[in-house]
Amino acid sequence: MTPSLLGRTFACLGGLLLGATVALGSAQAQNRPPMPTDEELRKAFAAADDNKDGVIDVDESVADAILIFVTLDKNKDRFLSKDELPGYDPNRLQRADRDGDGRLSVGEVASDRVWEFFEADTNRNGVVTFEEVRLYIVKLREARK
Repeated sequence: MTPSLLGRTFACLGGLLLGATVALGSAQAQNRPPMPTDEELRKAFAAADDNKDGVIDVDESVADAILIFVTLDKNKDRFLSKDELPGYDPNRLQRADRDGDGRLSVGEVASDRVWEFFEADTNRNGVVTFEEVRLYIVKLREARK
């Protein structure tokens, strides 16, 4: 997965992480990474579906979040700083930053992923399908307008 796609994936399926953004002012909206296309989302979904059963469970979702975390942690200090997440909605970062230290630990990222996973799991069966993720992303796209 390319860094650009990874960032956009983080913004959406990985959206199922921090990137599930709400609309801000137009200046901030222009600085955010674009939402992934359906094709990019499908590739990200397939990558997160570790056991290739066509759905993502919460364990796969959290594992994917940790993999993305490690990839984005450029200075390898085991935290994601705002510098490592350029263009992301500060309100979303603040929500995920449970201890308020201005950076995200892997635990905070995993916790936020779980929260977003259950937001996307509309039928509450403990797994998300591609369609549930796609609809969740559509909802996020609408909120960004």
